[in-house]
Amino acid sequence: MINLKKLMLTGLLIANTSLFATYENDKDTLGNIALKVGIWKSDLGGSIENENSATDFENDFGYDDSKNINTFALDLKNDISWLPNVNISYFRLNNSSTNIFTSDKTIAGVNNINGKVSSTVEYQEINTILYGFLYNGPFEFDFGLNFKKIDYTQYIIENNGGNPVIYGPDSIIVLPYGAIKINLDFIDTVLMAKASILSFGDNEAKDYEYSINYRVMRNIYLSYGYKYNSFKTTNENNDQEIYDVNIKGNYISCKILF
Repeated sequence: MINLKKLMLTGLLIANTSLFATYENDKDTLGNIALKVGIWKSDLGGSIENENSATDFENDFGYDDSKNINTFALDLKNDISWLPNVNISYFRLNNSSTNIFTSDKTIAGVNNINGKVSSTVEYQEINTILYGFLYNGPFEFDFGLNFKKIDYTQYIIENNGGNPVIYGPDSIIVLPYGAIKINLDFIDTVLMAKASILSFGDNEAKDYEYSINYRVMRNIYLSYGYKYNSFKTTNENNDQEIYDVNIKGNYISCKILF
């Protein structure tokens, strides 16, 4: 015999679950476009490892200070069931440091690097996420793919004039993407955690963040959170040399819905 109560509950669950919908606890009349700008207090870290030496970004290069960088994101949602939603984010970091190497290092084929060494990092990244989501009550579960494009160059100037240059991945990396949102409508707050992680051999890329988002006006959110972003790759001319680079730190941002 069919349990009518269970049947009704199942129907309500299906009716409230959708792959595509508008924004968290917002009115449909706001539309499906969001622009987000923020300031990320980032710490640069990582290492360069090969058969001859290991070089640390903080202890050897001297990258021990936080640097504020600007972040931008555009989120486009739609009401067409077979089209994914799109989130595009971007950041750019320029950072320089000078330090004294206390032991000989080998980097990018240049041996016996020692003494006073200057390093400049130029790092920019674009993440294009195609995603759908399931929504039920206060919980939303996002899933999709993150197409990550990393442009990374590190220039090193040392006493002997070898001046090695380090490059990051030269192709787009496709990572699985997942997120969870908890909509606390009664206090105009959204809690969010999201991640993209992929490892393949000696290469990997990952990013994750968590945040608390408070709606200060009908179409404006202020956010505070923590973000970690990293990649690991090998030297294009020497697969025994591994570059492991990360940026991490807290951020604040403002999101405007249109």
